[in-house]
Amino acid sequence: MYQTLPRASKGAREDIYMARARSHRGWPTMTIGIIGTGHMGGMLAATLAETSGERILVFNRTPEKAALVAERHPHIAVARGLCEIAEACDTVVICTRAANGEQVIRDIGPRLLPKSLLLTTISTADLAAWQRLTPAIPVKMVPSLTQWAKSGVILVIYPETADQSTKRRVEDLLRPIGRPFSIADEQVRVASDLTSCGPAFWARLCLAWSNAAAATGALDSTEAAELIRDTAVGFARLLEAGWSFAEVVDAVCVPGGVTEAGLEAFAGAEDMFAHLHRRTARFAHGHQPESPPGG
Repeated sequence: MYQTLPRASKGAREDIYMARARSHRGWPTMTIGIIGTGHMGGMLAATLAETSGERILVFNRTPEKAALVAERHPHIAVARGLCEIAEACDTVVICTRAANGEQVIRDIGPRLLPKSLLLTTISTADLAAWQRLTPAIPVKMVPSLTQWAKSGVILVIYPETADQSTKRRVEDLLRPIGRPFSIADEQVRVASDLTSCGPAFWARLCLAWSNAAAATGALDSTEAAELIRDTAVGFARLLEAGWSFAEVVDAVCVPGGVTEAGLEAFAGAEDMFAHLHRRTARFAHGHQPESPPGG
């Protein structure tokens, strides 16, 4: 369990923070604390250490997991506990499971300052409820695996009380590792399908395609995967250059040609993706997706 922290006065907390900042000579003067070092927490620690120029403190209930993350960059260190995160960090990112996050915000929330930046990757977090537990303004974000490449989208959900200064600080922090994209809370599920879940969905489609190509006997699976990969990279560069999806289709698809014939196989694509969104929405609301007919 996460430990319950004793309260400290606002002035005492500021004095502790400044003293610790001065004591770490050679370290950046600002500190980001990341609680939870799983896939997303570990990724954020590594990429923010490279891009923010700030000191990163990580904490995990299993110290060995935090130590593995700290080995990745000289500006990442393991915090001794939640108390150190609460007192030493001007930015705190909670990357735990939802149930653990509720306890963490209850423990450290009262110790944060109004000027503290508080972020969480818990997409189901109730920002209004969290605001009753801390003077800081909580902000939700949904990262993606693409941030390892310092690319892609990071969804950001602000509470109504977030001012322009808070939004600017969040976006300045995140912009070097992805494009911050502000959405409303009710958009989280579908938008997450497109961004956070998106790399897995794209990869699964590519695997299916490479397997089908290999099944024709014309190529082996390695060759097919290589051709799809390099074509995907080129396609991404076309999009970066400003091409729209429709323009790519029109440029390749000659009326009466082989591409047009192949595109007929995508006649049910919209239904497939509609089914995908229904399944993820049902799962997110606490229900297992329904089995397909006959399954």
